Amino acid sequence: MSKTLDDSAAGGRPRLPIGACAALQAAKVVLQIALLSTIWLAVDMARQRLGWSMPAGLIGFALLAVGLFTGLVKARWLQGGTNWLLAEMLLFFVPAMLVVTEYPDLILHQGWRILAVIVTSTACVMAATALAVDRVYRLELWLARRRSTRHAGRAAFRAGV
Repeated sequence: MSKTLDDSAAGGRPRLPIGACAALQAAKVVLQIALLSTIWLAVDMARQRLGWSMPAGLIGFALLAVGLFTGLVKARWLQGGTNWLLAEMLLFFVPAMLVVTEYPDLILHQGWRILAVIVTSTACVMAATALAVDRVYRLELWLARRRSTRHAGRAAFRAGV
């Protein structure tokens, strides 16, 4: 007898074998990655046609952010694919390490400068990210206070206070 995932508590759906659930989840992740890649390719083609110099990844990121903030795109639609991409991000840095091993003379002569640029740029990115997160957090707090004040005012009005 094969193991099954009991979904009867979740609306009476039929049971699926655990292997089928894993295959379904893997197919979903592949589909999400394909969707993200398709968005990137479409934006890159549009960028080339329009003659924009901004990278397609940045334009696609901005469009995706707008879609997420407006609710047109739900985060759960892309969550599995993005989680996989983030988990495997180390693979994206392997080609950079191969370049370092191919040019040892460059590293010997310019290594400190390269390291200084990497450290400085990383610190700048971290500082900019921290500032952006802080500003968004403060904006969310302000909006929450505004909503609660507005809600309290309406409740007091309805109560006749």
